[in-house]
Amino acid sequence: MELLGEYVGQDGEPQRLRVCCETSGDADPLQSLLSGVAQMKELVTEFFGPLIQREAQDSVAATPDDALDGELGDGTQGDFGLGEQV
Repeated sequence: MELLGEYVGQDGEPQRLRVCCETSGDADPLQSLLSGVAQMKELVTEFFGPLIQREAQDSVAATPDDALDGELGDGTQGDFGLGEQV
């Protein structure tokens, strides 16, 4: 048994992640699957961690003031759930 994951980036190139969940002897197959899921979670975290950090840094560097003034990307103001004051 194995777990497969595939990510296709903006460049169109697929990236594949693979984890084997082989049982040895009388080992519980569900325990092997659980172990495989934990390994896949680690691989996904390692794979996407740098991408998430880079995107977050690019987002902050692109518009540092826009995040503070409440302006939405289209020039309108967002109320952030505060409603109108009368």
